[in-house]
Amino acid sequence: MKPISFTSISKLLNQALSSKIIIIGAAIDSRQVNPGDLFFALPGEQVDGHDFLQQAAANGAVAAVVKADYQGETFGLELLRVVDVRGALQQLARLMLEQRSSKVVAITGSIGKTTTKEFLATLLGGSFRVFASPRSYNTQLTVPLSILMADGDEDILILEMGMTHVGQIEKLVSIAPPDIALLTKVAIQHTCNFLDGISGIAREKGMIFSNPKTFLGIVDHEVHHLDEIVKVGNCSKRSFSMVSKEADDYLELIPGGVRVFVKGEDPMDILLNLPMKELYHNFLAAVVVARSLELPWSVIQERAKLLKLPPMRFEQIEKQGILFINDAYNANPDAMKAAIENLPKPQSGKKRIGVLGEMDALGMYSEGGHTLVAEVALEYLDQLICLGSRCEVMQRIWHREKKPVVLCQSREEVEEQLQKCVEPGDVVLLKGCRACGLDRVIDKF
Repeated sequence: MKPISFTSISKLLNQALSSKIIIIGAAIDSRQVNPGDLFFALPGEQVDGHDFLQQAAANGAVAAVVKADYQGETFGLELLRVVDVRGALQQLARLMLEQRSSKVVAITGSIGKTTTKEFLATLLGGSFRVFASPRSYNTQLTVPLSILMADGDEDILILEMGMTHVGQIEKLVSIAPPDIALLTKVAIQHTCNFLDGISGIAREKGMIFSNPKTFLGIVDHEVHHLDEIVKVGNCSKRSFSMVSKEADDYLELIPGGVRVFVKGEDPMDILLNLPMKELYHNFLAAVVVARSLELPWSVIQERAKLLKLPPMRFEQIEKQGILFINDAYNANPDAMKAAIENLPKPQSGKKRIGVLGEMDALGMYSEGGHTLVAEVALEYLDQLICLGSRCEVMQRIWHREKKPVVLCQSREEVEEQLQKCVEPGDVVLLKGCRACGLDRVIDKF
């Protein structure tokens, strides 16, 4: 965030407070406050930000947005009282974005949002001033926070947009109307909140194209209800695929890299080596956006050499001679299947061990999703360690096939079981829902 006066912020939030204080950042977590920040005291189901004003002040916050009826101590902070703290955060982000000239690229999907964002930021980074939202900031709170974190003089602002309920994507594009909107793969996730399952998820994700400001929509050619989704909004649409040459943009694997077919252009070969086939789908999406921004092919070819995967996305870590594949950021059946199928081969005579946590938010698809993963795992894995009661069906399937499987109820139990069976030369896949925290298993080695 570029320095802005507290007075200016108060005006944007329909107030008329006068202060000499200058704000240089924003935070919604008191633990992440930096000196000069504006702290938003958000009420939550588990904790209330108003209870952490003292900690925010101690960490250097100079002002806070609080609810109108807050009567507690100020702890030396300038307070801006509002009816709705969340709404104030979103309003401030929207109005500050309106004052900027940055082009906004918004990315949604069930799989590949963060990876595509990072690939795109790398491709564009040598030619444009780019700000990409940090980590997986894609919620109703962290999207506006990302906007506030940007300086405002960027050429391109790349934002992830996630959702768990109907209406959330439409809300996000009202806060940050995209110039270019991208829909990656849609999978069974958060289906407990959608009675019509993946169809409802696809339709909701398609709302990323709904804002009148959007001039280009880019969509996975294999998405459910493609014919409906391309009709959302008034923007022109183009599809991309690694499966169908009927898509506007297509990628095929060739020795040492890829050949990219962009509509209306000659095919282009790019040297590229990624550890999973599915990652090339993310790369293609990033290339289509980059070409729509007129990034030269020669730059794309050079910048492709710099691509890196985000943490906990098929991250390869070797410890004590064991190759850990840390893909533990989150999980759904499609992502589980892809990770299992792309595991590197172990050393001769050694094992592939799956340490798989349960997948949450699948609703009525939970048993079917875990069944699919168990059956795929039978073909590719030698041993299975599961975490969580939803994995009971996986244990039953492996018992039926007389393959070694253990069902655990805590991460500590997982660590104990893995210590018993793993050997140097083995390959260990760590993947499950974020709550499982399987990435921390590596710390025990």
